[in-house]
Amino acid sequence: MPEAFEFHVIGELRGVDESLLTDEAFVRDALVRSVVEAGLTLFDVYVHRRGEGVIGVAVIGESHVAVHTWPEHRIVTVEVSSCKDPESTWEVFALLREAFGAESYSAVDLRSGIALMESLKGAAGAVG
Repeated sequence: MPEAFEFHVIGELRGVDESLLTDEAFVRDALVRSVVEAGLTLFDVYVHRRGEGVIGVAVIGESHVAVHTWPEHRIVTVEVSSCKDPESTWEVFALLREAFGAESYSAVDLRSGIALMESLKGAAGAVG
């Protein structure tokens, strides 16, 4: 049994070419490629231009991937959420980092559903 129900990577890509951060087609393609190459299940992608930047969300069978570009700061914020495994969330993040050609990045790894998993383990032990 996994140690959590859902795995998250939340991060920031810095030093990105401004022209990529205003290109809706590029953002859509980066989302699609990162999800597919990481072996996740792509349901749909929504990309919208907002002000100078672009917001993109990939709805995946395992949860979602979201990006928000900030061309005036050369930054992309990224949120990857998956119930599959922690490796696939990091793989999507790495693929997005590569696609955007980030000069630097920062990211954190979060896990949710830990208390619920402990509860289920306890219940399984009580029954078995």
